[in-house]
Amino acid sequence: MKRTLLWLLCCAGVSGAAMAAPTLWEVRDAEGGVRAYLFGAIHLCHAACYPLPAAVEAAFTSADRTAFELDVSDPALARTLVKAGRLPDGQTLKTLMPAELYAQLHDASKAVGMPVSQMQSMQPWFASTLLMALAANQAGFTTEAGVDGVLQSRAREAGKPVLALETAARQIEALSGGGERAQEAALRQTVGMVTRGEIGGYLARMVGAWQDGDDAALQTLMYEGSDREAVAPLFATLIDARNLEMADRLETLMAEPGVLFVSVGGGHLVGERGIPAELAARGWRVVRR
Repeated sequence: MKRTLLWLLCCAGVSGAAMAAPTLWEVRDAEGGVRAYLFGAIHLCHAACYPLPAAVEAAFTSADRTAFELDVSDPALARTLVKAGRLPDGQTLKTLMPAELYAQLHDASKAVGMPVSQMQSMQPWFASTLLMALAANQAGFTTEAGVDGVLQSRAREAGKPVLALETAARQIEALSGGGERAQEAALRQTVGMVTRGEIGGYLARMVGAWQDGDDAALQTLMYEGSDREAVAPLFATLIDARNLEMADRLETLMAEPGVLFVSVGGGHLVGERGIPAELAARGWRVVRR
């Protein structure tokens, strides 16, 4: 479960010859040399995600180094996650949230087979992540089949360096940000979808949009079931701010020798504030493959 939660920290997030390809970008420098490939991965999936498209496989094989949001082999990650996910002494989810939301949390935890008493000491973002992980597993979507996890394992087997674009502490800071209203809205979104039994269908549509490289659908799904105005501050820190930071990190890595294969959640590569758009604004030649 710790591994599952670590992969889910890498937020937003079935390929065949007849399908449109998931998002893959090529980044070239001013002289036209390829410096990196940016691949929009999905963190939870199933066997139908494979094989990956030929263009993705070719980019991965040709790369000298790989980069992911996190290096989940770091033994300190699980300790950081569990420690950060606990509420301060004297606080509980029951005392923090409205009674009607707590009642929904009780129903959602029952639906995934976890007594609500075991969630009392969790931060709202941690409880939301855990509920999503358990409901996803019930629906047949696992991190073991998640594309970024598979690629990270393959990179190690191939002897390719595995680099991290950020730290677990930074992702936790983003997940827990946005203010109390945004955190409550995000938890309400997850609790509602779990209680209504919608997680399996939601993830199936997410995978379908990822398969087809449908950026607009991915952006819409990121907000589905939520109060968009309420969660906007959370998404600003969870997506927009981290996109800028990861673009900074990528520029540093692309200045070093060797071609880089980058796998991040597909939500980080879409829209006017996505990483490809940010790199293009900085003068890199970014082309969708």
